[in-house]
Amino acid sequence: MDIITSHTNADFDSLASMVAAKKLYPEAKVVFPGSQEKGIRDFFHKTNYDLPFDKIKNIKLQEISRLILVDTRSPGRIGRFADIIGRSGLKIHIYDHHPFIEGDIKGEEEFIGEVGATTTIFIEILKDKDIEITPMEATIFALGIYEETGSLTFPTTTERDLFAVAYIISKGADLKVVSDFITRELDREQLSLLNELIQSAKSYLIGGIKVVVATASTEKYLPELAVLVHKMRDMEGLDVLFVAVRMDERIHMVARSRVPSVDVREIASEFGGGGHSTASYATVRDISLNEFESKLVDVLRKKIIAKDTARRIMTSPVKTIQDSTTIKEAEDVMTRYGVNVLPVLKGETFLGLISREVVEKSLFHNLGETKVSELMTTDVHTATVDTPVSKIEETMIEHNQRFMPILDGLRILGAITRTDLLRALHEDVLRKGRIPEEGLIKGGGLMKNVAALVEDRLPAKLIEILKKVGSIAEGLGFSAYLVGGIVRDILLAPNLIQDENLDIDIVIEGDGIAFANRISKELSVRVKSHQKFGTSVILLQDGLKFDVATARTEYYKSPGALPTVEISSIKKDLYRRDFTINSLAIKLNAKEYGTLVDFFGGQRDLKDKVIRILHNLSFIEDPTRVFRAIRFEQRFNFKIGKHTANLIKSAVKMDLFHKLSGPRLYGELVLIFSEAEPLKALKRMAEFDLLRFIHPRLVFTKGLGAIFEGIQETLSWFKLLFLEGKIEKWLIFFVCMMDELKNDEVTETCERLSIPERLREKILKGREDTRVILYEFFKEKRMKPSKIYRLLKPVPLEILLFMMAKAKDETSKRYISLYLTELQKVKVSLSGSDLKEMGIEPGPLYKKILDRLLEGRLNGEIRSKAEEKRFIRENY
Repeated sequence: MDIITSHTNADFDSLASMVAAKKLYPEAKVVFPGSQEKGIRDFFHKTNYDLPFDKIKNIKLQEISRLILVDTRSPGRIGRFADIIGRSGLKIHIYDHHPFIEGDIKGEEEFIGEVGATTTIFIEILKDKDIEITPMEATIFALGIYEETGSLTFPTTTERDLFAVAYIISKGADLKVVSDFITRELDREQLSLLNELIQSAKSYLIGGIKVVVATASTEKYLPELAVLVHKMRDMEGLDVLFVAVRMDERIHMVARSRVPSVDVREIASEFGGGGHSTASYATVRDISLNEFESKLVDVLRKKIIAKDTARRIMTSPVKTIQDSTTIKEAEDVMTRYGVNVLPVLKGETFLGLISREVVEKSLFHNLGETKVSELMTTDVHTATVDTPVSKIEETMIEHNQRFMPILDGLRILGAITRTDLLRALHEDVLRKGRIPEEGLIKGGGLMKNVAALVEDRLPAKLIEILKKVGSIAEGLGFSAYLVGGIVRDILLAPNLIQDENLDIDIVIEGDGIAFANRISKELSVRVKSHQKFGTSVILLQDGLKFDVATARTEYYKSPGALPTVEISSIKKDLYRRDFTINSLAIKLNAKEYGTLVDFFGGQRDLKDKVIRILHNLSFIEDPTRVFRAIRFEQRFNFKIGKHTANLIKSAVKMDLFHKLSGPRLYGELVLIFSEAEPLKALKRMAEFDLLRFIHPRLVFTKGLGAIFEGIQETLSWFKLLFLEGKIEKWLIFFVCMMDELKNDEVTETCERLSIPERLREKILKGREDTRVILYEFFKEKRMKPSKIYRLLKPVPLEILLFMMAKAKDETSKRYISLYLTELQKVKVSLSGSDLKEMGIEPGPLYKKILDRLLEGRLNGEIRSKAEEKRFIRENY
C-alpha cells in the first residue's frame, strides 16, 4: 500500500503537494497525519472540492509498503507514521523545500529544492511529464505557493516559484479564489490571542540585535498560528520574533527573522523543529511556558553571536549646544572645536542636529540671531551602544547621514562620524585579509541601472533621441543626464508618463550650449540658447522639445529672491532641486546608459511615499517650495515628512511668504488648482496656516469645502457628457477659494498676486453675475428658456460651472444644465440674406427680428425654417 502524507496541522502547501503527488502516484491513498489549518477546512466546505483521502485511524501501518512524504521530512511532524520509519522494506519518497537538519528522515528517492514552496517542485515535475492540470487543481496549487511565499513577497521566494505561478495561471488558476482564502480576516478568538501575544511581548538585545519573544496560552487548539505571527511581526515592525503558545498540552513555537545573522531554523532544531533560516516551527511537550521561554532565551544567547557594536568605535564625549543657542554662537563653537555637526540638547535631552552648512547659509541670510532649534534637523536616525556597526553603516549610507548620535534613551553618550565608520571598516578589511569586490556607493550616490525601465515606460522615438544625446555628449567629453520629474515618474508608474505632456530636462556636465549647438547640427533641429544661464531649448520637428542646461549650483541673495546660479557638478545641480524625489538623474552616456544616480535618498522616499526637502534652508531660500510640497503630496498621495513639516511651520512663523512676489505665488496656485483634487491641497494649506499669505481674511470653512466638492462633481458631469468648450479648470477653483471674501478683499488678493487685468475683471464680474443670476433663478421657479439663455449667454464657461456648483437649489442647477446641454446650441435658420430676399429693408430691424426668432426657437414656439418665415410674414 502506498500512502501520501504531509505534516500535522497541514497548510495549503501541504494540501497542494498532496493533490499533485496523487497525480504522480494515482494508486496511492492520501492521508492527513493530523489536523488541518482552518483555511483548508473552509476551502473544502465552501468549494465542495472532493479530495479522496482516508482517515489515519483506518490505515493499517503494517500494510504500508511505500510512504510518500510531502512538505516535510521531520519525524516529529508526521504523527503515527513516524512509528514505521526505519522499518525494513519500507520505501520512502520525499518532496520538500525545507533545508535538511540533523535527525530528518532520509528517502530512497528525494526531490528537494531551494524554492519558496514544495508545490513549485511538483509543478515543475508535472510540466516536464506533460500531465494535464484542471483549473481547480491549478487554483489549489496557486493557494499553496501564494500562502507559503506570502503572495511571492517572502525572501525565500525564488524565480522558480514565479515561473510555476505563471504556468498554473495559464492552466486556469482562479486568483480571485486565491485572494479570498489567502487574505482571511481573524476571528474573535484569534484576535484575542494576538492581543495577548502583543501584551506579553518581551524584547531582548542579543548581540546588538533586538529579539522579541511573545508567549500565550489557550485552552483549545487554534489553527493558523503562523498567520498571527506574520500579523504581529508586520504590525509591530519586528525583525526577529519568536512566538510560543501552549495549546493541546503542547507548546507550539513559530519564529520569523528578517536578519541574516539570526537563523531561526537552527534555533528551532534545538527543540526538534525545522523550517527555513527566515521561518521555522517546533512543537514541544512536557515543559511549562516559563521554562520554555527561559530555555529559548538561553539558546538565543548561545546561537546569536555578538557583532562589532557602536560602543567600540563611537567618539565620546561629544561637544553639544543648547536649543537656545543662536546660529552665530553655534558657528563660534564649530570654529573653536573644529567640528561640522553639533547635537542640540534641551537640558540633557537630545533634540536634533545642526550642521555647518545650515549655519553658514543662515548667516548668509542674516539669521545669526535665530535660535538653532528653529533650523536644526529633527528627523535624525540614532543608535545605542549595542547597535551593530553593520546596521549603523547601512543606515548612514541609506539615509546619507554623516553623524550618528549614540543615545541612552534621549541622553547622548557619544557619536559616530563617517571617519569613525571608515576607520572601523578599514580595520575589518585588514583583519579579514580581503578587499570588498563591490561597494554600495559610486561617486557618493546610490546607483543601479534602470535602462530596461526607461525603455518600457518611454515612447520609442524619445528613447532614440536620449541615446543620441548620450552619444553626442560622449563624443564631446561631457556627461549627459536625464533629470527632473520624468525620472521620478519612470520609477513611480508608467501611467504617470503621457506622450503629449513630456517635460524633458537634460543636464550636461560640461558646456550645455556647445552641446545644444552640436545636437542642432547632427539632428537638423532648431535651438534657442540663453548664454547668461547656460541653457538651451531644443525644438524637434514633431513638436517634441527638451531643455538642456549646464550643471549648476545656486545661492539666494535674500529669502524668497530668485537664485543666482554658477557652473557646478551634477551632484550640486541635483542638490539645488526642491525635494529628494525630484533629485534623481539617469545617465545617458553610452557606457553607463540607464545608470540611476541618487545622492540624496530619492528612491527611498519614493518607496516610503515621503516628500522631503534636501536641506534645512530650502523653504527660506525659496518659499514657493512649500506650495510645491503640498501639490506633490496630494498628487502622489504621499506624506510630507515630519522634519519637512517642521521646517514649513518655521517658515510660516518667520513670515517669509510676504516677501514672495505675487506672480510666483499666483503661478503656484494655478498649478495646485490644476491638480486632480485641489480640495485636499487647500485643506493642507489651511493646516499650515498658509492661506493668510494670499489674503489675511482667507480661511478654510465647511461651506468652502462643500463648494469645492460641488465643483469636482460638476466637472465630472461636464466631462461625462462630452460637452463642448475648453475650460481653465484652475480658474473655477481659484474663484471658489475667494468666494467668502468681500469684493474689495478679492481686489486686494488679485493685486497681491499681480493677476492680469483682463483676468481680474473676469473674476470680479463672474462673482457679481453668480450672485445676481442665482437670485433670479431663486425668485423665478418657472423661468422661460429664452430668459435662461439671455442671463447665461454672456457668462464665461468657468463661471457657469462655478455657479452650478455653488447653487444650493435644484432649480438653479437644472437651469444651468439646460443651458449647457441644450439652449446654447439653439440657432436660427434664417440669415440676413434670407430677410432681404423676403423684402425687408436692411437695418437695425434685422437684429430685432433674429432675436425674436431665437426667442421663439428657445421657447419651442418656432420649430423649423418654414415656421420662422411664417412668423416674419405674420409679424413684419
